[in-house]
Amino acid sequence: MSRQPVEVLPEGDEQIHLREKLAYFRDSLGTRLITDILQLTNTDAFQPVVTPVPNFGFVTGVQVAKPVWLRLRVQNPSALPQNWLVEVDFWCFDEIQLFVVDSQHRIISTSPVIGWKTPVAERLRHHRYYWFPFTIPQKQLVTAYVRIVKRRGTQIVPISLVRESAYEAMSQRNYLFWGGVLFTLAFVSVMSLIFFLITLDRVYSKYIFCLLGLIGFFVINDGFLNQFAFDAQFWLPRQNVYFLFPLILFYSQLTFVRTFLTLRRTPSHRWHTIGTVVLWSGLACLSTLVVERFTSFSSATELVLIRIFSVIYWLPMPVIVAYIVISIIRNYHRKEAWLYLVAVIPFYALNLGQVLANFGVMPTYVPVANFVYYALAALLEVLVLTFGLAYRYKMDRDQTERLIKERTVQQKRTYEAEVQTLAVKNSLLLEKERIARDLHDNVGAHLAFVVTNLTHISDQVEKQPKLNGRQWSDQLRTIVSYTREAVKLLRETIWAIHQESFTVEEFSDRLNQYINRYVQETDGLHVDVLVTGAPGQRLTSTQVLNLFRIVQEALNNVIKHAGATRAMVGMQVSAGGRIKLRVHDNGKGFTWANGAVSEQHYGLQNMKTRAEELGGTFRVFADEGTTVEVEI
Repeated sequence: MSRQPVEVLPEGDEQIHLREKLAYFRDSLGTRLITDILQLTNTDAFQPVVTPVPNFGFVTGVQVAKPVWLRLRVQNPSALPQNWLVEVDFWCFDEIQLFVVDSQHRIISTSPVIGWKTPVAERLRHHRYYWFPFTIPQKQLVTAYVRIVKRRGTQIVPISLVRESAYEAMSQRNYLFWGGVLFTLAFVSVMSLIFFLITLDRVYSKYIFCLLGLIGFFVINDGFLNQFAFDAQFWLPRQNVYFLFPLILFYSQLTFVRTFLTLRRTPSHRWHTIGTVVLWSGLACLSTLVVERFTSFSSATELVLIRIFSVIYWLPMPVIVAYIVISIIRNYHRKEAWLYLVAVIPFYALNLGQVLANFGVMPTYVPVANFVYYALAALLEVLVLTFGLAYRYKMDRDQTERLIKERTVQQKRTYEAEVQTLAVKNSLLLEKERIARDLHDNVGAHLAFVVTNLTHISDQVEKQPKLNGRQWSDQLRTIVSYTREAVKLLRETIWAIHQESFTVEEFSDRLNQYINRYVQETDGLHVDVLVTGAPGQRLTSTQVLNLFRIVQEALNNVIKHAGATRAMVGMQVSAGGRIKLRVHDNGKGFTWANGAVSEQHYGLQNMKTRAEELGGTFRVFADEGTTVEVEI
C-alpha cells in the first residue's frame, strides 16, 4: 500500500477525479470482509488501476460475479477536519459499500450496503447515484475501501471525490442539464409528430421512434428510472430493464435508416431484406429479456444466451454502416447518407468505445464512462437530423406547392383553351348564320327572282305559240342582270369571310371598287367616299361584311327612294378600334321618331340588326336629305 499514490486534498477544488490514485482487488472467493482485506495491506494483492476510469469488464451472470474492492488513500493537510463524499456515478450496481480506515488500520466508518434495489429515499443521499459521506481528521491520512458487486453487465466504476459543501450546487447543475436534454428530446419528438400528422411521411414516425429510444436510453442508463419510477425497473426480471432501451435505441436507428436511406427499389434491395431479418432477430432478442421471468437458466446456458444476446444487440450497427456506404458509393442518397453519418458518428463512437473498453481493447476514458458526453453527442445527432428532416419537409412542401401551382396553371390553360374553343365554335356558328342570312337575303332573293321569271317565261311560251321575241328578250336580259347581281353578292360575301381581318385601307379600296363599278352615276347619282383614321388599323371579317352590307343597303335605298344627285359615304376609325360610319344623300329626307327604325321596313331593320351584332348603334334621320349613322 505504501507504493500507492496519496490524494492530497486541495484547498478550493470541489471535485477530484482520482486518476492514477486507485488500486483494485478481485475477490475470487467472494466472501472476504473488510477485516480480511486489511490483512492484505502489505501484500501485492491490490493492483493499480491503469485506465482513467476503472473498468473490470463484462460480467455474464450470478455464478461468475465476484466482488471488486477499490482502494484510495486521502490525506488532509489542513488543520481542520474536511467533509467529503465518495461519488460512484453509475446506478446499476447490485451491492456497493464504503469503509474508511485510519493510518493504524482501524475502521473509522462503515456505510450500509446499498444497490440498485435500494430505494432512493433509503440511501445516504437522495440521489440516483451513490454518494458516501466521510470525514478526514486534520493532518490525517485515511484509506477508503469501496466494495462493489455487479452480477450482470458492464463493470465500469466512475468514481470521484466531491466536497460535501458543493453537493447541492453540483446536483442542481446536474439535474438542470439533464432536464434540458430530456426536454429537448421530448420537444423534438412532439414537433416530429406534428410533421408526421401533416405529411403522413413514415420517415417522421421512424424518427419519433429513434427519439423515444434516446429518451429511454438516458432515463435507464443515467438512473432516472431507478430514482423516479423505482417499481418499473422490476417489470423485467433481474437487471434486464438495463438492456431494454439500448436495444430499442439501436433497432429504432435501423428502422429509421431503412426509410431515410431506403434501398428497397434499388439494385441493392437485398440489404433491405437483410435489414428486415435483423429487425426480426431484434424481436427475438427482446423476448429473451422477458423469458427469464418464467424460467431460470443454468450458468452455462446463461453464458451462451448472454453471448448470443451481445451479438444480436450490436447487429444493427454493421447493417446501418452498409446502408450508409452503399448510399454514398452508388449515389442513391448521397447527401442524406453524409448527413446521417455526420450526425451519428459521435454517439456511435462513444458506444463502440465502451464495448472496446469492456473487452480491454482500449483504455476506459472519461467520455466513454460519462453519460454527459453521450447526451451532448445525442443532441448533436438530433440537431443535425432535425435540420435535415426540416429541410426535407421544406423541399417536399415547396415541391407540393410547385406541383399545385403547375396543376392550377395547367387547369387554367385548359379552361382558357376550352373557353377559346367554345368561343371559336360560337363565332363559327354566328358566322354561318350571317353567311346564311347574306345568301338568303341577297343571293337567295336574286336567284328566287331568276327562278320566278324563268317559270313565268316557260308558262307564257306554253300558252302563246306565236312569241313576241322582243318582249322575251328583254325579260331574259333582266334575268341575266339579276343573276350577275347574285354572283356579285356571292363574291362579295366570299371576299369578306375569306380572311380573318382586313386593314382599313383594304376595306376602303374594296368599297371604292364596289361603288365605282355598280353605284357611281347610276340614275345620275354621284357618290364620294372618305375613310379617315389609322390605315393600318385592322377590322375583323365580321365587321367588314356587316359594314359593307350596311353601305350597300343604304346606297340601294338612296337609288330607289331618295331621288338624290349626290351621296357621301364616310367612315372614321380611331386607333382604339372605335368606328363611325355615315351615309348621307341630298335627296328627299325621311326619318322616324327618335331615329328609331320601324319593323315594317325590312332593309332598314337588317341594317340595324347588323350594327347591333357589332355591338354598335344605328339610327336614321333627315338632315338636308337622309343620313344613316352607325357607331361601334
